Amino acid sequence: MEVEYRSYLQSPRIWDTIRDPQKIGYILKEYVHNNGLFLKENPLKQELQILQTTPEGKIFLRIDPETLNEEGEITVYKTLSKHMEIGFRVDSINHEDGVVVCSPEYVRIAKDGRILPRIEGLQGKVVAHRFHMLKKEQDSTKVLGTSGQILLTDLHKNILSEFPYSRLVFPSGKELSFEQDLAKRTGKTIFVKDAISMDPLSKEESNGFNILDLKQELEDEMILEDRTKVYRSGKIQSFAVYPIYYKDPSGPKLVALGYAETKDRILDPAILKKYAELEDVFNDRIEDSNTLDVDIRQNVINASEGGILLEVTESQLVESFLHKPFFTADITFKMQAPLRFAFKIRHISQVGEIYLVGAEIVGSNDAKTNMTLLKKNLSFIKSV
Repeated sequence: MEVEYRSYLQSPRIWDTIRDPQKIGYILKEYVHNNGLFLKENPLKQELQILQTTPEGKIFLRIDPETLNEEGEITVYKTLSKHMEIGFRVDSINHEDGVVVCSPEYVRIAKDGRILPRIEGLQGKVVAHRFHMLKKEQDSTKVLGTSGQILLTDLHKNILSEFPYSRLVFPSGKELSFEQDLAKRTGKTIFVKDAISMDPLSKEESNGFNILDLKQELEDEMILEDRTKVYRSGKIQSFAVYPIYYKDPSGPKLVALGYAETKDRILDPAILKKYAELEDVFNDRIEDSNTLDVDIRQNVINASEGGILLEVTESQLVESFLHKPFFTADITFKMQAPLRFAFKIRHISQVGEIYLVGAEIVGSNDAKTNMTLLKKNLSFIKSV
């Protein structure tokens, strides 16, 4: 029976590729044996059997001929301390016996090693549940409209206590100054320490911010003299414009401009950090409002102290994972209390109607205790 296989997400690996026949022969002889050798992208996770190796380096493999692709090539993999893939050219196929004669063409070894070995056979013993994740669809119109403005205005109060001359400028339906419009168009921060000299900030003062050279921009537009007259007439000594973005999955969207100007003092560049923090908190609040909790149980196929492989049957979970590859969930071993972890998804593949989701543990609400218990539970299962 043919089972459909699809790969939806795979975190990129960095490889060392070997094509020298002698080195390939040595690797096959020393490291590649029958145990744990699998056909890549095979939905049934078919383990291969090496029947014979000839002096010329040809390999006799027992394999279902139906699983071979049209190009007459196969890729097999084995995971030791590092993930290894071997590419073979198929020389001949015996359909009756299911034996393939093939020649190795390359070996590639992942540079990043597997931190800890997997413990297999966890179905029915370990489940993941109480998933906390991002909604597939987010209503960005609310974020860019009145709701977003109200939230930003409320968060901006924390800046006013230290910088009372700061304000928010919402670009929709409002006439902007040249500098504000420039920040809107370029997405870059503007900071002018002295509106008369227009000298740019030093690298230390910029503190890593991508600050537009406003003086150069005004010279290019041939309006430097006109704008400095505006600053003088308004008695503006320093000013800053910081574009604040909503980090929408489809691309960043401008929601406001942080604007501050002083007439009797030099503006502290630290205000840029305050605007950046405001932007981060705003996006965190929006993300929190666009999350959902799904309390369904999904089997854990294998696990290590570094991550898990999930058998996912709920489409709502997969849709969210593909939208944003992060989630938190409880991992519960049979007859044990749940352990809560945060995960980053490393790969997603589909086998028939089931999705296999590999996820790396990236955090926990009680990291030391939960990691100790995870290690203890995995060790117990391994010893049984």
